[in-house]
Amino acid sequence: MNGNEAERERIGVTLRTIRELRGFTVEELAHELGISRPYLSNIEAGRKNLTPKLTTKACSVLLIQQKALIREGYLPTR
Repeated sequence: MNGNEAERERIGVTLRTIRELRGFTVEELAHELGISRPYLSNIEAGRKNLTPKLTTKACSVLLIQQKALIREGYLPTR
């Protein structure tokens, strides 16, 4: 795994964790983001990149700052 893959995986895990903390299902968040459930699952699994546009939208929907997804070791409180 190279650095980009590791970063993509870390962001995906962070997105999944925050989604679950906020009480969204994969289907609900995918709908809010305007993407398919499989595409969101691939992002959370680190197989697809979270684009800047989706990052902005996800942060808005999940009520978090972008650093919550991008910065390692930073997770919001409930």
